[in-house]
Amino acid sequence: MTITAPSELARPTPTTGALSLGFFRSDSMITLLSVISIIAAWYLGTWAMSARVLPAPHVVATVLFEEMQKAQIWSDMAITLGRIAAAFFIAMTVSAVLGFTMGLSHVAGVFFRVWVVCFITIPALVIMLTCYMVIGLNDKAAILGAAIPIIPILTINIRESVKGIDLKLLGMAKAFRASRQQQVFSVVAPQIAPILLASARFGLGLVWKMILFAELLGRGDGIGHRIEFFYQMFNMTQVFAHALSFVIVMLFIEVAILGTIEKRIFRWRNQ
Repeated sequence: MTITAPSELARPTPTTGALSLGFFRSDSMITLLSVISIIAAWYLGTWAMSARVLPAPHVVATVLFEEMQKAQIWSDMAITLGRIAAAFFIAMTVSAVLGFTMGLSHVAGVFFRVWVVCFITIPALVIMLTCYMVIGLNDKAAILGAAIPIIPILTINIRESVKGIDLKLLGMAKAFRASRQQQVFSVVAPQIAPILLASARFGLGLVWKMILFAELLGRGDGIGHRIEFFYQMFNMTQVFAHALSFVIVMLFIEVAILGTIEKRIFRWRNQ
């Protein structure tokens, strides 16, 4: 006579259908289906329009592979990434200082609110052209012209995050005589970390678009300049190839770098 342990009786037996459903619900499978849908929509657009206007994905991929054998695209990529890093650092630093100041101080919130509203309503093109006219057609103007329009947007996000800190939890930490370091890293930081990471992702996406725009307007190198050059030649295959190269780089930064940082910061959620 075989005696079955209670734990074995309670353990569910997986079925083939459940395993298949779980596979299709996995993050990797959903991501793959998302990529396939984008490529399918791209092919549909190529079929609906002229291939000269919207070249097919395999044509663009072939041209991109050929360009990657040359040094020019890597040089332009490095230049553009350097400008993005500088503009992103300026935008996040200023936004964090303003956001925390406005969130913690009522006087500062009222004072800088007018500044934020003014700069958020000024078109980015006007700010970019003003920087080029005042500073000159150089990298400093391009970086500042890309960073300034992003600052008020990120400032609002960070300010609202700081204002949303649960003061009851902070009061409880003080009641239990937690040190100032424990209050900051164990109570305040977990509440503002999600919005700071979200702001960083949002800001990075905006900054790289602004940098490409700045290169298109007034620089003689970088991915944005190459896109503008090939657009003037009406070579849309090269335009899409250079744009795709940078999309791949930004996806790598999002998944490999920011995604890893997010998992390390929020690993306590899975515990």
